[in-house]
Amino acid sequence: MRRLLPSRAMLKRGYFELLHAAGHEARLLEGLRARQRLVVLNLHEVAPVDRDFYAPLDPRDFEELLDFIEPRFRVTTVRARHEVDPSDPRPRLVLSFDDGYKSFVEYAMPILHRRGLVANQNVIGRSVETGEPPWNARLHDFLNAAPSYLINELRLPGFKLRLSGSRPDERARFGVALSRFLKLRPTVERAPLWARVEELIDRGGFSVSTRMMTIDDVKQAAQTHEIGAHSYRHESMAYEPLAFFERDLAECERVFRDVLQLPLDIYAFPNGSFRDDHLSTLRSRGVPHILIVGEKVATGRGDVVPRITLSAASAREATFQAVGLRAQGAL
Repeated sequence: MRRLLPSRAMLKRGYFELLHAAGHEARLLEGLRARQRLVVLNLHEVAPVDRDFYAPLDPRDFEELLDFIEPRFRVTTVRARHEVDPSDPRPRLVLSFDDGYKSFVEYAMPILHRRGLVANQNVIGRSVETGEPPWNARLHDFLNAAPSYLINELRLPGFKLRLSGSRPDERARFGVALSRFLKLRPTVERAPLWARVEELIDRGGFSVSTRMMTIDDVKQAAQTHEIGAHSYRHESMAYEPLAFFERDLAECERVFRDVLQLPLDIYAFPNGSFRDDHLSTLRSRGVPHILIVGEKVATGRGDVVPRITLSAASAREATFQAVGLRAQGAL
């Protein structure tokens, strides 16, 4: 997150610095406190990795974000989100990580441990079992490593965009568009498209650089942090038949029961993609905590919990997302 696109990044930094100088953070924070709202921040990676596309949150920025959060929020967990402490008027906040990247163990956990904070980590069942990242992470690795000419050899029916230059912002825009094009469709449609991408990856000899948490990593993390399921195959469930979701959930249950020996009581939908019949299925299977995206603050009541995606160009922008600015449509 430290190295960003020149013009847009500078404008965004200036915008959020002006909001800060005007005291807008404090007003938003007071609104959360007065309405007894819950903020669930959705994070993915914390790591000192410099990438053009899908860059992780730098540990220094994560520390700065926590410096902001700790005195202003009561950091809680998904399971304990309903609990209100009359002696602590601060609004509640949950740090909710998705995917189960190895960087959570290497960078996020030591920082959280030093501060005495607990987080929610939602892991992908297949990645835990095999060590392989989901297809979208492999795509991100390819787009960050491949030269532009090779990326532009990709021909997918229905996807006409080409990488017009080598600047980081151009590559980022292309990557977001391609990732969205592939993930917003059922697996039966994406499979032949993804096969064409894999041909380029294999031809270029690009190795997978994204590392996932192992079984032992998850068990270690579970001694302190909440572990939830982020599906078994990390698919956009709204585009899949109900039977697909039911099979995928059954695989999650098997991994949590037989491999991790953990309760499956938290489920986070991949890509925030779901339907009402999925909620009914989870409830019938006894899953009491269901995480979606929603991009809004929560009340803390009910079993479906919206989250705010942390996607910031600076630590200052991240602090504004922590007080719900993204949720209010200001970004």
